[in-house]
Amino acid sequence: MAERAWSYAMEKKQVPDGPNSRQHLYLIGRLKKAVKWADNFAHLCAAKGDSRTSLEAAAYASFMRGSLLVEWEKNWETALLNFKSARAVYDELGKYGDVENQVLCRQRVDEMEPNIRYCLYKMGKSDIQSSELLELSTQEDPTVDLLRDKLEDIMMEARTQQATSMTDFHWLGRSFPIKNAKTRVSVLKAQALEKDLYSSAASSLTTEKQLAVFDKIFSAYHDARRYVRDDLVTAGNTEDVKVDLAGLDKAIGCVLFQRTIERNQLLVSIAKSKLRRQHEGSHEDKNEKITKPEELVRLFDIIVQNVTDLSDLATSGRDRNAEEEAFAEEMAVKSLGYQAERYKAICVISVV
Repeated sequence: MAERAWSYAMEKKQVPDGPNSRQHLYLIGRLKKAVKWADNFAHLCAAKGDSRTSLEAAAYASFMRGSLLVEWEKNWETALLNFKSARAVYDELGKYGDVENQVLCRQRVDEMEPNIRYCLYKMGKSDIQSSELLELSTQEDPTVDLLRDKLEDIMMEARTQQATSMTDFHWLGRSFPIKNAKTRVSVLKAQALEKDLYSSAASSLTTEKQLAVFDKIFSAYHDARRYVRDDLVTAGNTEDVKVDLAGLDKAIGCVLFQRTIERNQLLVSIAKSKLRRQHEGSHEDKNEKITKPEELVRLFDIIVQNVTDLSDLATSGRDRNAEEEAFAEEMAVKSLGYQAERYKAICVISVV
């Protein structure tokens, strides 16, 4: 009964654009019932079950109570105590029993961590980094669905506050004013994602998660360009404003090209790794799609075109500064390097 009530609550949580006020009241009601049945189950196990079953049921009930308080947004200390209690029990139970049980308990311990971090944040005892939000957003676990929207709201509030102090976008020695608050928030979101992607902690991200971060960066910058172009439409005949907006659009477009090239470089690394494993006969996943050398050629073709488009966009305009000239030369050298890599891939195909 507790699981059924929990499932109904999760169903409302996953509606597009989040639950409305009526659905949220229903969600709270379902969680209350989940807590009630979990408590009843824990009391029954304490009276009739063995010690292990009793402890596991108590941990389950603690998790349910903590989840209700988080969604209710009240009594953070009690919510934290419930999550810590559940984590301690699962951590201890995970030290015993067969491997399957240990893995299951480890998963339950991991499920507690985002909730504990969130409670500490609401109590003013920790900061939530955007990288932690990214980690949550890639998890496909219903137990974190209750937190995901709340954490995203926190990050949006933080970016909105930061946006008030952001005045310009800098690119190749030029500064472009950003007057639209929506544009500033989108740019800050992209820059926060970039910081996470290139930080020392990013080495722990899988390639799939890195690709997911790139997708979020693209989305944020595309949003920023859309706002800039909307402002261009409404700028009227104010020439100075139109020049600044056009320059900002160009600068954001250049950064988008840069990130696209970096993403394609990651795809090249993935393809090379797969080809190496295939050549060595150490194909780990039998269901993994076979990668052919032609895929590398295609990727390098795309990167070469990306570099050309980036160079053309960065150097467009009559008055180029020294940074733009140097950037164009750098892109020309990189283009030759990628063409050489493409030629090597073609040679591999010829040998095969």
